[in-house]
Amino acid sequence: MMKSLLSLCIFSASLAMGQAAWAQRADVTSTLLAQRVDMVDGKAVLRPAAQGKPGDLIDYSSTYRNGGTAAAAKLLATVPVPMGTTFVAGSASPAAAQASTDGARFAPMPLMRMVKQSNGAERAEPVPLEQYRALRWEVGTLAAGGSAAVGLRVRIDAPESSVSARAKP
Repeated sequence: MMKSLLSLCIFSASLAMGQAAWAQRADVTSTLLAQRVDMVDGKAVLRPAAQGKPGDLIDYSSTYRNGGTAAAAKLLATVPVPMGTTFVAGSASPAAAQASTDGARFAPMPLMRMVKQSNGAERAEPVPLEQYRALRWEVGTLAAGGSAAVGLRVRIDAPESSVSARAKP
């Protein structure tokens, strides 16, 4: 079950990455790498992410390459946050990323939303990280033959059924 979840997360992210790069410019390609983060002697070690389980940390890194003969201007690098995972705060690299809850509208992090209070007033509150669905970086101009890398980390969520079962008395 968890292997399927992780495989689905990787497939979804790969599909979205290919679409994002294609939409930018035909000469710009992207490669998405998903690796499990294991702690060894207090240090993060990246390992192949063939399978995963709830609580595992996954590192997504994407490299954009301009294989053309001209610079690619206004490049936006987008990495999805797959369903069934939660974005890890502070893991965006580079840090100046924008986030989205729908993959279409992006804003600086932390995302905020207005919540109506019982007295009718509205208050700005942070959007929970588990609702982030994509991060985007403004790469700018990518020179011919050049590359740029972006990345983020997510944690695999517990299945809904186990969360519900734990909540019952």
